[in-house]
Amino acid sequence: MATTTSTTAAGERAARAGISTMWHLQIGWQYRAACKGPQSDLFFPPNHLERKEDRHERESAAKAICRSCPVLTQCRDYALMVREPHGIWGGLNEYERRQLLARRAG
Repeated sequence: MATTTSTTAAGERAARAGISTMWHLQIGWQYRAACKGPQSDLFFPPNHLERKEDRHERESAAKAICRSCPVLTQCRDYALMVREPHGIWGGLNEYERRQLLARRAG
């Protein structure tokens, strides 16, 4: 998640002005996420067919990282807000997020 100085400065100006952009919603928490780095592969399926057992193992490892993440709630809220269709976000996979949204909808 690399940013340029001008992009960061623009986000800081937006925050001071009280402007909430999608970009600004991301910038505040994603840099503190425990999933950053080489283990980020765990949070999304590979480009090839994945066996059920392999998926379960990968998702379990990703969710273990989420449990210790300082921005778990912000990550989950973001994924639910934008209806993120892929990957582990906030400790939930795609199916779990869809279930949670359906329960909230009533």
